[in-house]
Amino acid sequence: MTTEDENHQSITRTSPRRLAKGIAILVIVMAVGAAIAVPNWTEMVKYPPLATTIQTEEPSPAGVSEGEGLPAAEETVPAVPAGAMQITILEGSAVQGSPDYEPDAAQVPLNSEVVWVNADSVPHTATSGSGPEDSNSGQIFDTGIINNGESSAPVELTGASEGDEIAYYCQVHPFMTSSLTVTAAGAEGSAEAPATGGGAGAPAAAGASLTIPEGASVQGNPAYEPDPLTVSAGDAVEVSNQDTVPHTVTSGSGPEDPETGSQFDTSIIDAGATAQVDTANLAAGDYPYYCSVHPYMLGTLTVS
Repeated sequence: MTTEDENHQSITRTSPRRLAKGIAILVIVMAVGAAIAVPNWTEMVKYPPLATTIQTEEPSPAGVSEGEGLPAAEETVPAVPAGAMQITILEGSAVQGSPDYEPDAAQVPLNSEVVWVNADSVPHTATSGSGPEDSNSGQIFDTGIINNGESSAPVELTGASEGDEIAYYCQVHPFMTSSLTVTAAGAEGSAEAPATGGGAGAPAAAGASLTIPEGASVQGNPAYEPDPLTVSAGDAVEVSNQDTVPHTVTSGSGPEDPETGSQFDTSIIDAGATAQVDTANLAAGDYPYYCSVHPYMLGTLTVS
């Protein structure tokens, strides 16, 4: 009810009866709620709302501090079928101007298959053609979306002939472009052929060993052993990848080095595989090198 005070201002009051009635209603509502919740508590706990099962953050892998993380593809890079040519979509390739496909301008033997492995943290494609405006885009091959950490299905170069150069690009990031050159059947040039540096010719006799240890892909871990590696001019360095993901040994200080790969480049070395670096045409001196898949992996080759 409403009354007026001595200043003639309205004051709203309630009676004890109305207050008691309100409290009674509140008690009844709480009692009804309890009567429903208590008998069904076990079922409610057993089957919680779906939203409570959503996990928004993956736990950090063992040995990696929180916030550091692993590059996406290092966790789940799949195996490439035996005999297939592997091309890696490099980490960071979604940034325009960064290296994208490795090897770039690859040579593929006639009738062989090609598999693209996405080592970046975002989806990509490998689609034949010069770009989205190409009317023949995707007619020779199109991997479709390759999610981060996954690989494409093996691709055959439909209708390709020896000597053909096939341009391709990423439909998600059209500035990512590369090409394939079809070589004679059985010709060298696939990612699985041992790569040498320092010029052509017969491989030199192995004179030193370089190991990419397990866990090298985790930034801060040892990348190459031994480092630095000292060899005599003319020695061939046998490189063994003991990690669980692909790596390279590429001369230069990093992807931004204009001379990158000019002295030697193993190209992609699959997990458990080996490659060779030939020093026959290298003068005495120090040669920095890095991994083109994980550019923070650095080492030095010293030729005496």
